[in-house]
Amino acid sequence: MLFDSFLPSDQPLHMAVYQDIHHDSHPLSLADHDQLLTPFAVDDAILNAINRGQFDAPLALHFWPTSPTVILGGMDTRLPNLPDAVKHLYATSGIVPVVRPAGGLTVVSDPNVLNFTLLLDTKSKRLAIDDAYQLIVDLMQEAMDAHNIELTVGEIETSYCPGKFDVSIHGKKIAGIAQRRIGHAVGIYVYISISGDQAKRGQVVRDMYAAGRADLDDKGRYPQVDPDIMRNLSDFTAITSVQDFIDDFLTAFKVNGVMVENREITMIETNEYLERMQKRNQIVYDILARD
Repeated sequence: MLFDSFLPSDQPLHMAVYQDIHHDSHPLSLADHDQLLTPFAVDDAILNAINRGQFDAPLALHFWPTSPTVILGGMDTRLPNLPDAVKHLYATSGIVPVVRPAGGLTVVSDPNVLNFTLLLDTKSKRLAIDDAYQLIVDLMQEAMDAHNIELTVGEIETSYCPGKFDVSIHGKKIAGIAQRRIGHAVGIYVYISISGDQAKRGQVVRDMYAAGRADLDDKGRYPQVDPDIMRNLSDFTAITSVQDFIDDFLTAFKVNGVMVENREITMIETNEYLERMQKRNQIVYDILARD
């Protein structure tokens, strides 16, 4: 089983599960932007608690689809013309983007894209970077086995946020993965497009990079996004909702001997980490304040 090495076999392996599924289908205003920052604050709070030995489970799983937004990576804040990229998103879609702490490049989020984070305590079991990526891919594959779907892993260069562990079906990317580590606490971040207009999501990123003059970057760090290279999971399976995937994914943990314990987000103290996210996103607020 996938988690045999995390605890001695005579102990049950518990996982705290947090589901934050109630989100509007319209972009949030600047005044409500903190709602988009909160999932990142939750993950950082759990990671830091794990690293300090103050979290009472070796595993946590956080599901967090959001209202429509664009989530920028740190590299995106170095676009040749970031102000125009941010203003373009706001003017054309009403989107106030989010600058995230993990991952390098832009992804799109909305209620039909499932974001989730697997958080692990690796103090007693070192987990190499690639091994952590492979763990989440293996879990996703187990969830797909019931649908007779084989996932392929490998970079899709013309997708948004391309990476070594892009997840595809028949050559079309459906998911991307990133990591964040704090001491012996590891967070594996995944987005998977479940349904909706995936071509439009790709076009949003393509147009944002055009507005931000990504073509002027002399290091070639930004993808030339092809909106047709990505698809939804619902294009290949009977999974048509975020909840469908959540149910299948949790089953993959249970068959690997993990005991699932549902918890409330409100149990987590996030103020300190929300303030950090607000500071990280000040660059966006300053741009829109000048407009």
